[in-house]
Amino acid sequence: MKPCLNQDTVRTTATGEFLRVAKHSDFNSIEFTMDKIEAMLKEGNLAQVKNQLNQQKLEVASINGPENFNLLDDRAFSEILIRTDKIVEAAREFHCQLLIPVPSPAKDGVNEQTTIAETASALSQIAERYGDATKLGLEFLGMKSCSINNLHTAIETIKRVGKSNVGLVLDSFHMYVSDSKFDEIIQLDPEQVFLVHVNDSEPGPKTELTDANRLYPGEGVIDLNGFASVLKKIGYDDELSLELLRPAYWEQDAELVAVKGRESLRRVFGV
Repeated sequence: MKPCLNQDTVRTTATGEFLRVAKHSDFNSIEFTMDKIEAMLKEGNLAQVKNQLNQQKLEVASINGPENFNLLDDRAFSEILIRTDKIVEAAREFHCQLLIPVPSPAKDGVNEQTTIAETASALSQIAERYGDATKLGLEFLGMKSCSINNLHTAIETIKRVGKSNVGLVLDSFHMYVSDSKFDEIIQLDPEQVFLVHVNDSEPGPKTELTDANRLYPGEGVIDLNGFASVLKKIGYDDELSLELLRPAYWEQDAELVAVKGRESLRRVFGV
């Protein structure tokens, strides 16, 4: 597996500094967030960032987005597609194939099967719009408020789509808070897992845990050894991305956070 640094781990750090920190901390690749890509486009500095990536010899593993892409009316979905068009252009400029769509909040009165059907339809439309050169890694969020909030529902959704460029992004925190079992991953082929986010969690009632409770791998209560074992069992050998999303870490020196995170990947996952 390959060590990767998600931009949200050091979210308040400027993009140029983020890239320097990632390389200096011995990461091979990075993930950009959609809002930071949109800021680059607005400021017209995409070429500058591309040069920085080349100088640091970093690959772009993914762009995290679009968010809240499903369960939308036609107008709202069209707006999502317009925003995503620009993100895809940036992704291709960076030689990045992977987008990570994040589901919308759940809707009252919409049952699981309808949610799966509507989410699969949205993913299919996006996949057809951009073709095989763009991969879509659906990432479920483990909170009950999310429309796709567990591994089983996420798997059923990509099965419904049935396209090779639509798969999953797995996140150890969301697996944990949703009570999804690591053994469920065994039913997946490695080709269906496009990227893996890793992190740990503070103890506490799972229904009350938020991103602010995330910790460095090995410092919390998630069975990350079990997670790593299952990933190896299915033959997953791609990006292992540190995604912490903990505001308390954003207040610390970015390089110290990245170095400590990199060490945690070595210690826990042997990467």
